[in-house]
Amino acid sequence: MSPLLEALLLLHARVNTWLQQQVWPLLGLNKQVMAFGFFRGIYDTVLLVLLGTGLVVGSSMYMNGQYDLPRDIQATAVQWAPVADSIARSVDIPREVPLVLWFKENSMLAVNPANCTGIMGAYDLVRSGAHPCFTPGPIADLEIHAQLRIGAEEFKKRCPEITYFTQDSATIKKCYFAYNAGMGAARRLDADDSAYVMNLYDAAHTNMIYSDIELGTVEMKTLGAWPAHLAFQSLITGQLDVEGRPFALTLLYISLQFYDLTSSFFADLMGGMGGSEVSMNFPAYRALPDGDCLGEAHVIGRPSLRPRFNPVSESPLLTQDIHGCSYGLPGLDISSSNSTAVLQAPIAGELTTYTDQWYNSTIRIENDEWIVWLLHARTFFIAEGNVKQGQAVGVMGAVGIATGPHVHYTVFDKMNDTFVDPRPFLP
Repeated sequence: MSPLLEALLLLHARVNTWLQQQVWPLLGLNKQVMAFGFFRGIYDTVLLVLLGTGLVVGSSMYMNGQYDLPRDIQATAVQWAPVADSIARSVDIPREVPLVLWFKENSMLAVNPANCTGIMGAYDLVRSGAHPCFTPGPIADLEIHAQLRIGAEEFKKRCPEITYFTQDSATIKKCYFAYNAGMGAARRLDADDSAYVMNLYDAAHTNMIYSDIELGTVEMKTLGAWPAHLAFQSLITGQLDVEGRPFALTLLYISLQFYDLTSSFFADLMGGMGGSEVSMNFPAYRALPDGDCLGEAHVIGRPSLRPRFNPVSESPLLTQDIHGCSYGLPGLDISSSNSTAVLQAPIAGELTTYTDQWYNSTIRIENDEWIVWLLHARTFFIAEGNVKQGQAVGVMGAVGIATGPHVHYTVFDKMNDTFVDPRPFLP
């Protein structure tokens, strides 16, 4: 490419950025942000009307004690919900499932039984020799993580059609039945007749008879998988503390799922949201790390590949300047006044998602010149594949090591082989 053409491309990119970030907002012509705000305003209004007119009566059975979980189990579930959610997302099953399986198998007690039953579906694996029995006695944190993953993977294996976004009750109940009784039984029989799935769901499913190789035929006294699923669904949604319950958790959970999906649809329909409503307000003096943690970014390259969008699409706020050198991912923490702000791709490229060794949900995007990382998202819109610059890729969250909803944003320069300060790449 000739130097003249490179200069023209760079000039074009800078003029386009100036128009998008300065001229159109000044004239009030940022159509993408306006349209997205319009649709979200309609949605918020509808939700407010639903709450105001009392259409939350159906959620009362969640909170009237019928599906009440003991306080110690509530506390344990809240503690492990972020890890369980990361595992569920990576395996592609509903976020509540790992905790439900753990509850069903050992009632959320951090103790390994002596006979290897009650360990997240590991009974069959132990009997077949595919997995060793966990040491009887207190469970270490690493063992809890391993057990949650064993149950999640076995659940997905026995019910491959389910996904992280599945909300259909019949499908979820059938999957719990397949996990407990096998895929053949789930195809032939009705999950509503299973004590493992339905016990204590309502008056018609109380003290149901359950048959098990180890237990024999017994009368069940604990929650079945489906009512346990509903209880954990409410618990996880509200990040419930042990002192009280938020109001209308059922409807709020549905609203979060609806918001996640519709945000993705509208943002993708309008090609992403490139504006920001407030400045990042960097400090006048920045104490950047010394040494080899950060380097200089290259200037000559393809402007279309360069990071240009703030990963937080709405009201981005700087909450922590450069950090992360100690664990090899230096970057900024960016939050928003909206704790469920949509995350957008700062660059075009190949997107992958995973959970790192610290249980941080991670979005990674790479093109020929740059790599960016976005950590802690609570929802992914795209599992993998090519994304456009500005395309919605998830919802800001606090999954992993995080004290509140934000995104840890890291930029790596492939041309100079170094991490770089993200600030020059932010609008």
